[in-house]
Amino acid sequence: MNDRERRDFEAGLAQEVDALLRGEPTRRTFITRFGQMTGMLALGGPMLGAMTDWALAQANLELADPSTPLGKAQALALAASTEGPTDGSAYRAVQAAKQYSGVTLSMTYEAGLQALDPRNFSGPMWEQLTGIKSNVVELSNPDQYSKAVAEHIAGSGAFDVLDISPAWTPSLADGGVIAPLDDYIKEYMNPADLEDYHPLYRALPTYKGKIWGFFDDGDMFALYYRKDIFEDPKLMAAYEAKFDKKLEVPKTWEDYAQVAQFITDQMAPNVYGAGHFRKAGSPGNQFDFLQQFRANGGQLFDDNMKAQLASPAGVKTLQNMIAANNASIPGNNELDAVSLWAAFLTGKVAMIYSWPPSGRMAANYSQTATAINFIPQSQIAGKVGYAVVPGNPEHATGFSKALSADSANPVAAYLFMQWVTSPPVSLARVMLPYALRDPYRLSHFKSELYADLFPGAKDYLRTLNNSANVGLLDPIMPGAQDYFLSLDRMATAVWAGADPQQSLETAAAEWDATTERLGVDSQKAFYVEFLKLPGSTADNTVEKLGQAVVID
Repeated sequence: MNDRERRDFEAGLAQEVDALLRGEPTRRTFITRFGQMTGMLALGGPMLGAMTDWALAQANLELADPSTPLGKAQALALAASTEGPTDGSAYRAVQAAKQYSGVTLSMTYEAGLQALDPRNFSGPMWEQLTGIKSNVVELSNPDQYSKAVAEHIAGSGAFDVLDISPAWTPSLADGGVIAPLDDYIKEYMNPADLEDYHPLYRALPTYKGKIWGFFDDGDMFALYYRKDIFEDPKLMAAYEAKFDKKLEVPKTWEDYAQVAQFITDQMAPNVYGAGHFRKAGSPGNQFDFLQQFRANGGQLFDDNMKAQLASPAGVKTLQNMIAANNASIPGNNELDAVSLWAAFLTGKVAMIYSWPPSGRMAANYSQTATAINFIPQSQIAGKVGYAVVPGNPEHATGFSKALSADSANPVAAYLFMQWVTSPPVSLARVMLPYALRDPYRLSHFKSELYADLFPGAKDYLRTLNNSANVGLLDPIMPGAQDYFLSLDRMATAVWAGADPQQSLETAAAEWDATTERLGVDSQKAFYVEFLKLPGSTADNTVEKLGQAVVID
C-alpha cells in the first residue's frame, strides 16, 4: 500500500469506526474490497495458507537453562500444564484443548519484541501440549485496534485472539468485535485465578457487568534513580546547605524538578538530573500529563462531558513539566522511550520514570537476549533504586487478551487465553528477557523465582506492586486515542514555547469536538463506567479504596 492508499483507507475506516460506535450501518463492501486490495485486510485461499505456513515455520520452543530462575519458572509452567494440580486453570485448559488438535489460532500481537513470546515460548509450548498451532499476526499498536474493527466489519473471521489495550474494551464490546468470557470462565477456569490479579488490574476487562478479556501486561510507570548519586556525601551536604533539607528521592513534582536541577547544576555535562520521552508521537507526553494532572487534582470532564483541561491543575502540571524539561539532559524534548533508556543505561541521567522494562534493562537482565540488541549494556547495574513516582503513577496502555467474536474456533481460542494468562504460565512469560510483558499478578509480585532473576529484583517487584496500589488508569472509553493525540500536540506546542493556558484551551476544544463527534450522551455513559474502576481518579485508587496489597 502506498501512502495515498493508506491515507484513503484509514480516512474511510475512521468514518466506519465512528458509525459502528454510534450503532449505525457500516459500508462493509468498502472495507472488504478496499482493504483487501491494499493489503490492510486478511487474504483468503492459498495466499493466506502460504503466509500461515511461513509464520508457523518460525515457531520453535526456546527454553532457558533449567538451573536458572527463568528455566525453573518455565519447568513449573510445563508441570502445571501436564501434571496439575488438576483443578488449576493451566491444566484444565490443556486437557480441554486437546480435542482441537490440528486447529490453527490466529492471534494479533504488537510488532517486535512483544511477538517473540508467542513465537518462541508460549505458542510453541501450547502446540506441544495440545497440537493447536499459532499464527502470530504482528501489527503496529494503532493497527491492533483499527484492523480488528476492519476485519469484523468485513466479516473475514481473520482473528481468534486479540491483544488489545484496556482503553479499547468498551468500544470493541459494544461494536460486537469481541465476545464476553463469563460462560467460558464458569465452565473451565479455577476462579481463584481471578483473585490473583492485583486489584488495579482485576476489573480492567470488566464492562457492563461482563468480563471481556484477561488482563496481561502491567505497564505501570515507576521511578528509577541512581542510588550512588543520591547517597553521595558531597552532594547530600551541598543539597542540605542550599535547601535546608535532605537530598531524597522526590515525593512531589516540585521536588522532582528541584532535585533534577540541582544534580544537573552539580554534575553536568557528565550526568544530568533527569530525562523524559517528550518526542511528539513517541508516545509519552499524554501519559505524563495525565498522571500529573490528576495527581494535582485535575478532572478530565465535568458532569456535562465538557473537558476540564484548561484549569489551574492543568497550568500547574505543564509548569512542573517545563521545569523538569529545563533540568534535563540536552535533547530531552526529542527523546523517545528507547533513547531515554540508552541515556539512563550509559549513566548520563540520574532519574527517569518509565515502563517496567527499565528495571530489567538497568540490571543487564534484558540484554542477555540477543533480540535486545538496540539497548546498550547497562553501566549502572547495581546502582539503581526503585520508587513510586511523585503523586500517582500512570498505568500507561498495557494489554488484555480478548476473544474475537468472529473466531471460527472460539472455545480453542478461549482455552489458549486461559492457559497463557494462568499464574504459572504468565509468570514464565513476564520473566522472559526479550519480551515486554510486565508483572501484574499477586503471584508475580511475590514470586521468589522472579526475585532471584537479578540483584534488586525483589525491591523492583515491591515497587511495581506499590505503584499499582496508587496508580491511575488511562481513560477507558471510545475516542481515547484522539484525546491522547490532543494532549501530545498540546505538550509539543508548549515545549516549543506556546502559552500553557492557551494550549490547554486548544486541547480542551479538541476534546469537546471528539466527544461531540462520538455523541455526548454516549461518551458520558462510557465515562461513568470508567469512573467506577479503581484507579480512575486520584481519589479512587486501590489504596484509597482500602484494597492496597502489601508485599513483604
